[in-house]
Amino acid sequence: MDDDPEPGAAATSRSRARMAAGLLVLAAVAVAGALVGGFGHYVLLDRPVLLGTLAASLVVVSGALAFGGGPRAPVVALVMIWATAGLVGLVTGMRVHARIPGPDGSGLEVRVLSDDWIVPDWRLVVRRNDGLLTREWPLTDRFTTEHEDGLPRVTWLDPAHVHLDDRGRLGGQTVALDPRSGRPLKPGRPGGG
Repeated sequence: MDDDPEPGAAATSRSRARMAAGLLVLAAVAVAGALVGGFGHYVLLDRPVLLGTLAASLVVVSGALAFGGGPRAPVVALVMIWATAGLVGLVTGMRVHARIPGPDGSGLEVRVLSDDWIVPDWRLVVRRNDGLLTREWPLTDRFTTEHEDGLPRVTWLDPAHVHLDDRGRLGGQTVALDPRSGRPLKPGRPGGG
C-alpha cells in the first residue's frame, strides 16, 4: 500500500501557483487602470493611492500563496499597507467645495476642490459628466489661500469658454475649452493674463 502524499501536494501546489499568478495579473490590471485614469483624466480610474494599494495587497497575497507560510505575515503586511493608504488618502484627498454648472445641456461643470490641510490648497477643474467615462481636467494650477474670498469667481460664457475673475487684483482670464470634452485648450491660472 502506497501512502505517497505527493500527488495531492503537487496538485495543491499547482493550484496555489495558478491563484498567485492570477492575483499578479489583477495587480498589473490595477496599475494599468491607475495609469489610464491619470493620463486620460478618467475620474473613475484616477485613484492612484487606492489602485496602488490594491495592487500592493494583491502582490502580498500572491507571494503568501506562492511561497506558503502562515497567514500572520501577509495579514500584518495588508493591515500596514491599508492603514498607510488611508492616512495618505486622508492627508492628500481633495474634497469638492463648490460646483458651478455649465450651460444647460453641456454636461460640463467647474468644481472647486480643496484639501483643508493647514492652509487650504485649492484647485479648479472642469468635469464632463459621462457616467463611467467621466473625465476631469485641471482648469488652473493648485493655489493656496487661507480664505474663500481669495478664490476666483467662475462664470460660464458658453460651453466653450469659462471666465475666471480674481476680483480685479490681477485681471481676469477667459479659458477656451473643447465643448465636447471640457478639456482646456490653453491652461489657465487665476489672475494670469
